[in-house]
Amino acid sequence: MKINLPPKVEYIINKIYENNYEAYIVGGCVRDAILGLKPHDYDITTSAPPDAIIDIFKDFRCIETGIQHGTVSIVIEKDIYEITTYRIEGEYKDHRRPESVDFTNKLEEDLKRRDFTINAMAYNEKEGLIDLFGGKEDIESRVIRTVGNTYDRFNEDGLRMIRAIRFSSKLDFQIEEDTLKAIYDNANIIKDISLERITDEFTKIILSDNPENIIYLFKTKILKYLNISNEENEHKLLKLYKKINILKKIDKNLVKRLVVLDYLMEDLQINTKSFCTTLIYSKKIIKNHDTILELLKNVKIERLDKFMIKKILNKIDKNLFEEYLDISRVIYKDEKNFIKIIDILKEIEENNECYNIKNLKVNGKDIMSLGYKNKEIGEILTYLLEEVIKNPKINQKELLMEKIKKYS
Repeated sequence: MKINLPPKVEYIINKIYENNYEAYIVGGCVRDAILGLKPHDYDITTSAPPDAIIDIFKDFRCIETGIQHGTVSIVIEKDIYEITTYRIEGEYKDHRRPESVDFTNKLEEDLKRRDFTINAMAYNEKEGLIDLFGGKEDIESRVIRTVGNTYDRFNEDGLRMIRAIRFSSKLDFQIEEDTLKAIYDNANIIKDISLERITDEFTKIILSDNPENIIYLFKTKILKYLNISNEENEHKLLKLYKKINILKKIDKNLVKRLVVLDYLMEDLQINTKSFCTTLIYSKKIIKNHDTILELLKNVKIERLDKFMIKKILNKIDKNLFEEYLDISRVIYKDEKNFIKIIDILKEIEENNECYNIKNLKVNGKDIMSLGYKNKEIGEILTYLLEEVIKNPKINQKELLMEKIKKYS
């Protein structure tokens, strides 16, 4: 088969061959090219040792941060290309990283250490596709299968269990039967993997075209070993399996999908900690998640009127309120009320209606001029905002000053 390589990638491979070494594109870029997808980047593997790569590309900027693992990055016109020497990994003792890394001049040795057959193919225009483990066939069959012994691959790096679920979500592939069984049998290994790495894979699953595959994390007990869920009630889990497809109907927004997932858990009374706060997410993501989830649990869109909407907008960002509305529309299948509230929001915006203190036509200095001090100023501003939210037409300085004079 023929893969069209970008000119710079082709140049790198040819340059290495000119110096009597081999070089291929490898891994995900080969997989994506076979699938007809445009690769995001191109990893290059080579028989040349790192010092030889540095010498071959001495006219270019070389980044050596990964050199201890055999990786040298070459910068060509601001584009960065990782070139990694064929390597053999030593024994894994912590289910995360090898005890040692040795370089080799045999491509097969490098490919057989990789995780899944679909990621263990190499290609260059001289040799064509190098597929020693049936990766192309598995792509055609749409299955995720480990390279070699499944139990060995997962014991080498426990994160590969979640990566299998992630690739099945991204590509809409099935996890091959023996590979899935090995995930069930080795789920306890996941406790040795850092939450940062797990969070990264989980995020890719929940933002994929098939986020419902998160269900595999429940089925295989991976969540149990992460101390996220100890739910054993099969009736509740069966309900979850039926409802989790709703994630597909939410656009690929991390906060929104995390909110919906946690809402499902609470709604079905499933014994689960919040995914958002148990995994490693930023304070901003957690804050936005908590704000929307609280609204979702306590405010029904059919009960919202303009007054309530402005009271909410006084407390939270308008974008978060709109995300809450969109989630409510999907969960409650309430397009009618969703459209009604969107129209109210447009009306508030078009009329420039006030719903926060900074948009009042009076300020603290105005109130001070009438003899009020300290705590009283804040209380009066809050009172005035309440009145203006009820009646937008009174947001005029003269009218508000009159109200202040009558305030007691």
